Amino acid sequence: MHKRIVIMLLTLTLLPAVAFAEADYETVMLSDDIEMELRTFSAPGDILLLGFPCDQGAGRAEAMAGEVLSQRGIEVWMADLLGAHFLPIAPSSMRGLEGREIANLLTHATEQNDKRIFLIASGYGAIPALRGARIWQNEHPDSKRLAGALLFYPMLSANNPEPGKPLEYLDVVSHTRLPVVIMQPTNTPTRFWVNKLKSTLEQGGSTVHIELLPDVRSNFYARNDATAAERAMAQRLPELVEQALEKLHQMEKPQ
Repeated sequence: MHKRIVIMLLTLTLLPAVAFAEADYETVMLSDDIEMELRTFSAPGDILLLGFPCDQGAGRAEAMAGEVLSQRGIEVWMADLLGAHFLPIAPSSMRGLEGREIANLLTHATEQNDKRIFLIASGYGAIPALRGARIWQNEHPDSKRLAGALLFYPMLSANNPEPGKPLEYLDVVSHTRLPVVIMQPTNTPTRFWVNKLKSTLEQGGSTVHIELLPDVRSNFYARNDATAAERAMAQRLPELVEQALEKLHQMEKPQ
């Protein structure tokens, strides 16, 4: 089997006006009492995107993303992370997940194929993604299968930001050890803290590249009030992901 790349894609949505691709469904047992549904869009290429849509995997935009990317030779798996716990769609739901489910799913992916693994997360979804990566790396210290992360506007603060007070990050940030690309919108307050996020990630041994996305806000690809600039950037999402993958490939180093 050719070596492939696996990508954990959390909450990636994009592009209007495309038809749905045929999806297959699989239920994965992550523990004795937790099962997770995967929705998959197959493709012949050497990339697999595995993600956790924030709308519990049922959204139209996620399905359109799966089709668009699979037509480009990128296979897509969408995992229902919140639905596996019957959790509401809220920042507190993502903050409360310790990452065990993602670590177990990483193990499932490595048992199914010989693909290399990259994580992709957005917003608060970056929290369980990095927690799961840390758990998996601690349990597989000699493995090189998990090779990097792509984070769209990650929300990794320990507490809600308060005016006039410095932003502090969750412990997992300084314990993350991966090549990381951060896709940071410029029209959001977290833009001014992204360099601190970079330095905090680097404390754990991560290599970090920041890509600024001009004239857009967080969640720009799924906003009901999207501006013309945000709609244009949303249509570039596949290109942004592909560019980030190339950057991660360049950044990759032995773990």
